[in-house]
Amino acid sequence: MNERKMLLKQKLRINKQKSLRVELMKLLPPDMSVVIEKSELITSPELEKILEKVHEKWNFDLHKNDFALTYSDFRKEFSWEQEVMEYVQGCAIAEKKVYLFLGGIDDSPIFLVDGKWIVRNFSVLWNCINYDDIWIIGQDFSYGVLVSRYGGYVEHDPNPKEIMYAITKWGIKK
Repeated sequence: MNERKMLLKQKLRINKQKSLRVELMKLLPPDMSVVIEKSELITSPELEKILEKVHEKWNFDLHKNDFALTYSDFRKEFSWEQEVMEYVQGCAIAEKKVYLFLGGIDDSPIFLVDGKWIVRNFSVLWNCINYDDIWIIGQDFSYGVLVSRYGGYVEHDPNPKEIMYAITKWGIKK
């Protein structure tokens, strides 16, 4: 009976992840919505395997206090949304399918979409999810841009809302 409950729970989660595509499509302008509608969708349990590989790349230190010091060559911190948008839109991501994970949406699936499309439409996409976490990861994990939102502030340029954004980037030219 326990196994059956677990299977049912997993199926419910997958259905929720699939339905989030429709919710995201409602938030986006029609031309962007079509891209999300046609994208391949990766759900649990494959989704967890992909996220695990990202965390593994960073020795499971991602989002921990010492991460910024240990991996300072791969991390930038910003106080303002506009700075993040400019930085991400300046990233040279290849024109091929990448993993797009919207961490700010509970039970978000992973969308398989064109990397250049994400960079080109980053500001609209990020605004639609209320400037929350958004990860762009190469399918071979050789490159990625992870945008994360934290409570706190950047000392030299504090945001009065006490929000800061951290970008972890690897394998991509700026």
